[in-house]
Amino acid sequence: MSRDQPSCSAPIRHGSGTRLARLGPMQRMAAAHLSKSHLETAPITLLGEAEVDALVALREALNATAARGRGPRISLTALLVKIAAQALHAHPALNGTFVEGEVCISDAVHMGVALSLPDDNLVVPVIRDAGRRSLAEVAGALADVGERAKAGRLSLEDVRGATFTLTNPGGVRSAQWSTPIIALPQCAILGVGALRRKPVVRDGRVVPGWVLPTSLTVDHRVVNGVPAQRFVDTLHELLAAPAAVDLGT
Repeated sequence: MSRDQPSCSAPIRHGSGTRLARLGPMQRMAAAHLSKSHLETAPITLLGEAEVDALVALREALNATAARGRGPRISLTALLVKIAAQALHAHPALNGTFVEGEVCISDAVHMGVALSLPDDNLVVPVIRDAGRRSLAEVAGALADVGERAKAGRLSLEDVRGATFTLTNPGGVRSAQWSTPIIALPQCAILGVGALRRKPVVRDGRVVPGWVLPTSLTVDHRVVNGVPAQRFVDTLHELLAAPAAVDLGT
């Protein structure tokens, strides 16, 4: 750094082109957790891509029904929560926590869902027992925590106790694959990129299709590559054929 460039710890002079941005309490807490995860886990990330024409069609049909006043609007995130929860019930090794050398596998899927706030801060409220709740209930819970997060009214209970985390930066059009950081003491996190239309090969022909990039990071101390890949395979099968997903009533 040259003498003409002030450090962030130095007094800020008017017109210097430098400003001091302080982290808030929530950001400082998140930074500490992320640093701890980076130091303590042995992360591996599996990158994939699912064809999701049927999922897009299902969401359009559900929202057409909602437009007629028969049920809530359904976001892609709500569908992903239900689909990931069903995949976790089939592969429970990823739905656990690792504390002091002991792995605790949960029968219930408590899904942490990363939400970006208007100020670009990130919060991760928990949708409890997501696998046993209906799609409409999950959609309602997401809408509730989203509104309370924007208003700064989330409690500590709202963000504690997740067994698995979903992060969906797909609202950013350039988002594809990432290497999500595991939220300790969980042992896995799923990242989903932007839904996009692109050429795919079906029956020997190149046709347009909807695809969804996925990035699964697991803690290799707890979950090996083979069970992680099996989870991804099941997840992609359910994304491609959502009729097999129990959406509840």
